[in-house]
Amino acid sequence: MNNSKSTACETITKLNQECQNQRLRLFAKVDISTKIKILALQKQLFHKLKNAHSDVDNTILTLSSLILAVNSVEKEFDDVNLKAIKLRAKNSKTKVKRQKVLGYWAIVRTLKLEQNMSFRDIATYFAKYHRLEISYSTIHALWIELENNIQTKEN
Repeated sequence: MNNSKSTACETITKLNQECQNQRLRLFAKVDISTKIKILALQKQLFHKLKNAHSDVDNTILTLSSLILAVNSVEKEFDDVNLKAIKLRAKNSKTKVKRQKVLGYWAIVRTLKLEQNMSFRDIATYFAKYHRLEISYSTIHALWIELENNIQTKEN
């Protein structure tokens, strides 16, 4: 049953499963005005698909029309816009990791000051014991940002 739905969606969109997922990930990354534009186009495409494929379930047609709408809007983007969208998504992941490290900042201070661990070792510690893959350079940058401010205020 599930495979037939996947095949129906592939037939309608003429995109394999991986390409469909790429379009859906792009939809998640774009700004709200672009999402609204895509959804307006999706509505139009749904009605065209409904006329052409009246035997197909509406949920499959909805998904297919969304994927086709994202595909259509993606073609309007140039390489610079696509890279900017991907960079924005990457920056938001970095911000989430920074926030997680800030939540563990007492551990960072203890490991650095009392255990005399390097930032690389601290990053390894977080990967091993907290399942947090964080770059040592991110921890170092936060250290400079936070600990230097504390030392400056104390003096």
